Amino acid sequence: MTNLIPEQTVAATKASFDTAFGLASKAFEGFEKLFELNAQTVKTTLAEAQELAAKSLSSKAPQAVFAVQTGEFQPAIEKAQAYWKHVNEIVSSTQAEFEAAGKTLFNLPSYDTKALFDNLSNNALPGSEAVVALWKSGLAAGETAGAAYTAARKSAKQVVENAESAATNA
Repeated sequence: MTNLIPEQTVAATKASFDTAFGLASKAFEGFEKLFELNAQTVKTTLAEAQELAAKSLSSKAPQAVFAVQTGEFQPAIEKAQAYWKHVNEIVSSTQAEFEAAGKTLFNLPSYDTKALFDNLSNNALPGSEAVVALWKSGLAAGETAGAAYTAARKSAKQVVENAESAATNA
C-alpha cells in the first residue's frame, strides 16, 4: 500500500503546528510583559500615592497641600506617557513577530493548499467522495480563515495606532 500523505505534506503540517505553537508562545510572552508592566505600575503608583499623602498630611497650611499636589501633576503626565509608550513597544514587537511569522508561513511553497488538496484527492481511495467533499468545505473554511487573519492584522495595527495616539496625546 502506498503512502497516501506525501512527505512534503507531513513536513508542511509539522511546520504549521510548530509555527502555531511558536505564535501562541509569543502571544503569551506579550501578555506576560503587559502583566508585569501593569503590576509594576500599580506597585509604583501605590507607593507614590502613599508618599504624596504623607507629604500632604505633614503640611499644616492648605496652600502647602495644594502646592504638593500641583507639583506632582507634570510628573504624573510624564509617567502616563512613558507607560503608554512601553505598552506600545510591547504590542508593536508582538505584532511584528506575528506578521513576520504569517508572511513566512503563507509564502512557503508547501503552503499551497490547492496543490495539497489535488494531491490528496488524486491519491484518495475509491468511495471516498464524502471525504473529498469534506475537504472542499475545509478549503472554503481556510479561505475564511485567511480573511479572518487579514482582519485581525488590520485590527492589531489599529490598536497600535490608537496606543501611539494615546501616548502622544497624554
